[in-house]
Amino acid sequence: MMLSRYPRILAVALILVLAFASPLAAHDPVFLSEEHTSPEVGPLLPDGTISFALYGRLLAADSTQAFQAGFNEGEALDLSLLIPAAFPETSFEVGSLPEIEVKRPDGSTFRLEPAFRQMFHEPYTNTRYLRLADYKEPAQQGIYSFIISGARAGRYVASIGTLERFGTEIIRYTRPLIVGRTAQPINQWFKDAVATDTSPDSAVTDKAADFDQELEAQEKSLSLESSGEGLLGEEAQKDRAPAMSNDPTDRESSNGAYLFVFISAAMVIGIVFVLRKLRR
Repeated sequence: MMLSRYPRILAVALILVLAFASPLAAHDPVFLSEEHTSPEVGPLLPDGTISFALYGRLLAADSTQAFQAGFNEGEALDLSLLIPAAFPETSFEVGSLPEIEVKRPDGSTFRLEPAFRQMFHEPYTNTRYLRLADYKEPAQQGIYSFIISGARAGRYVASIGTLERFGTEIIRYTRPLIVGRTAQPINQWFKDAVATDTSPDSAVTDKAADFDQELEAQEKSLSLESSGEGLLGEEAQKDRAPAMSNDPTDRESSNGAYLFVFISAAMVIGIVFVLRKLRR
């Protein structure tokens, strides 16, 4: 009799786990707030090799957001800059796009500036992004500081690290409460566009519409459906320089997420089984 109940318990457990875990299948999201204006007050990632995606909103042309990350000597610093493939960000000129100023532990600095526009589709949240720049170097021992700024108000994503670990403690940061898939902060961030400093005229809106068509063409040419994971095509990956592996839809991350789902499902099944035994 008990055996006949296992399929139902398994189905319920898997549904619950997938509903809560699917949006996390690619990276660990961090949401920068208006208070995170400088590295000293922004989130501190204790391990910069762990894959994080920092979602931010520059509310004015002179505003900044920032965070920090710790590294050991010789570890890889993997950094990417992205924006949502949506209006108004798709209408920005190159000089208006966000950029990241990076300060190393020894005090030296460099800027990660937009160098290209490559689009990909993130299937778990059904959102599209434009990758603007990638950077990789052997890390120094200590704390790196990252300051994001832009000539116009808009949204961006700073992606760092390649090692997938969920729920890592972040200093100076409180994770948002997540209740169900439909209330995910990622979807809300993508839905709420930042008010631009000027009203778009017909030329700007026409340009944005043309660029949306270009993005559609890119998406088809990259054959995203064939991969099932929102990855760029193999040839597109070869053309991109330098090559990076910290895509928010990275294949290694997705595989790890599936493992996380099944482990979580097993835990839920075990808990349900124990509770049913105790009630007898």
